[in-house]
Amino acid sequence: MKQKLNPPATGLVLEIGSGDNPNPRSNVLVDRFLGSDNRERGGDLVVDRPFVVADAHQLPFKDGAFAYAICSHILEHMDDPVQFAAELQRTCAAGYIQSPSEIAERLFHWSFHRWYVNLVGDTLVLHPKEPAEPFGELFDYLYEYNPAYYFFQRSMPDMFWIEREWHAGDLRVEVRDQSPLPLRDPEALRALVGPRRSPLGMIGLFFAALFARALRTPARKVLRRLFGRSYV
Repeated sequence: MKQKLNPPATGLVLEIGSGDNPNPRSNVLVDRFLGSDNRERGGDLVVDRPFVVADAHQLPFKDGAFAYAICSHILEHMDDPVQFAAELQRTCAAGYIQSPSEIAERLFHWSFHRWYVNLVGDTLVLHPKEPAEPFGELFDYLYEYNPAYYFFQRSMPDMFWIEREWHAGDLRVEVRDQSPLPLRDPEALRALVGPRRSPLGMIGLFFAALFARALRTPARKVLRRLFGRSYV
């Protein structure tokens, strides 16, 4: 998917939880785990620029050290999401957070995630995950090997991914006991499942899905390096 992040052209960019796929714009990488200590990555840890081993709840940087922070698929792992958000705002002037949505989490059920994540207005709302795993790895295989399912998921990105770009202290993270999803509200459900693209855009996306699923993971990694993107 195309991430909706806008790091500045100048200034230091921090990336937390960069893992095997750091963003090309990031200047400093942070990860808590090295080597086999982190089995959640899609590949080996990439250390190709300044790298700091640190816990994101207590970042070892001075106030306002960075112009921007990139945090992709990291919020759902945090022990204390509110403290994590406070550290981001202490050290960075702005930033971008992306996480799987609650809907994606329930379908794919990544067992190593701690939280369901939703975006309510401009607030990131989290609540604890349940232990059940009703579908196993079914949806992982659908996404990887079935172009029709891949097309469906990519056609409705905001249903499956949560994105929040924040600026100057307006990052709000809230922890609740229960889900805020309005799954019994017909009007809200119609808005949730409505088309996101024009018919022409859907046709283009369909052929892009066919092409993307024809490529296995190593080929997509090569394309990411060539085009300077985090996701292809």
